[in-house]
Amino acid sequence: MFESEEKSLRYSSDVSAAELAAAQEYLKSYRYGCRMLACADYARNYLVRDVDVFDEEQAKCDEALLRARMYGVRAFINNLKCDSNSKLLLYWHYIRGESVARCADILGVSRAGAFRVRHRALEAAARALRKSNAPRGIEDILPK
Repeated sequence: MFESEEKSLRYSSDVSAAELAAAQEYLKSYRYGCRMLACADYARNYLVRDVDVFDEEQAKCDEALLRARMYGVRAFINNLKCDSNSKLLLYWHYIRGESVARCADILGVSRAGAFRVRHRALEAAARALRKSNAPRGIEDILPK
């Protein structure tokens, strides 16, 4: 990340750009889970039922892990200590996959206002991640 990008990500002095980026990646992991579940569904329906190609038991375990992770992201948003507009914007942007401009329409704020709300919400998420011991990546889940 370039220094100018790092400075542009940071409004508040108590949250670093790296913490904001980590919070954003954690929230983006929900959409990754959705795509992985769609791929698993495709594999289940269209791949040859050969044991070497598709292992049903392994797929069920993988899907359970993905669903638990996705539930964790949704619960994380719901438990944030911020205003309702911030939570709604995070939900519609990261969970439902809407653009920030579309979220602005949904919330009834200007586009610039929606970007400010998103940034404040990301700061709240970064602070919450800093305080929690929640896993933030697959390396935090895997046994060491």
